[in-house]
Amino acid sequence: MKKFIFYRICSIIPIVLLVSFGTFCLLRLGGSDPVMAYILHSHIPATPELIAELRVEFGLDKPLLQQYFLWLKDAIRLDFGISYTSGRSVSADFLHFLPNTLLLVLCGFILTILCALPLGIASVYYHNRFPDFLIRFICFIGVSMPNFWVAFLLVLFFSIYLEWLPAVGLEGAKSLILPSVSIALMSICILARLIRANMLEVQKERHIIYAKMRGVRGLRLHIIHIFYSAFLPILTAMGMHIGELVGGALVIESVFGLPGIGLYSISGIANHDYPVIECFIVILSASFVLCNALVDILYAVFDPRMRKQMAHTYENPSKEYV
Repeated sequence: MKKFIFYRICSIIPIVLLVSFGTFCLLRLGGSDPVMAYILHSHIPATPELIAELRVEFGLDKPLLQQYFLWLKDAIRLDFGISYTSGRSVSADFLHFLPNTLLLVLCGFILTILCALPLGIASVYYHNRFPDFLIRFICFIGVSMPNFWVAFLLVLFFSIYLEWLPAVGLEGAKSLILPSVSIALMSICILARLIRANMLEVQKERHIIYAKMRGVRGLRLHIIHIFYSAFLPILTAMGMHIGELVGGALVIESVFGLPGIGLYSISGIANHDYPVIECFIVILSASFVLCNALVDILYAVFDPRMRKQMAHTYENPSKEYV
């Protein structure tokens, strides 16, 4: 088990390095010019001398590989350089905005779990009855609507028409209600449908049939026996939804004007601010890979078959597990 955990943690490093190198190359070979973007943003005349001076200042005059290794040397120390637009440290700005984004993602994840689990279980409990059809219809609508469109509808109804909740900014707990619902709605519907599908599949297994023959009925059957047996695929989906919520924060923070890394990164993308874009992509990819690694580890913790396979694989690497 320890060897597997060590292997999964170590596997994060080459993936993040590959993503960082790909992002670094695509930005510089994509045709965008951060120097001209900076000049246009600053409203200063674009003289050849100024362009050459800025290219040297931004480190764009060096060969591509040299630029990458210089950036990587600083990134390993969590120093992602200086923003071309603001002149401030990108790492310091990210640390300043990160708590707001993490709070939004945490609220969205808690809302996803609290809503998806009862919806999925209730859909199976009332299988092929009106509550099941209603839940499936709601989930179909929720999956079909992108989160930014949900955000606009919520702002229109609750902020403009009813004037119950603030539309923009971060001013207390009320400001997080609409963004949390917007970012979590699609995840709730996807996870509820997955729970329903897995539980209906597990219902056909022999140990569930035996439980029914022993007189186990109702919620005890659906929660203790069926849901527990269908939990591992659901756990995998939960881990994936964390990365999805982090990515969704990029759009939702822009819609609601929340001061987080999403809004900060969109500003960097608009201004061709390479250090900001690179920092955001690396953090986003690292969060996805870390969530996947955590799910794999939890999968091994909860599934004895996986532990047995890992023990055989990592203790006897030359033999194939059958």
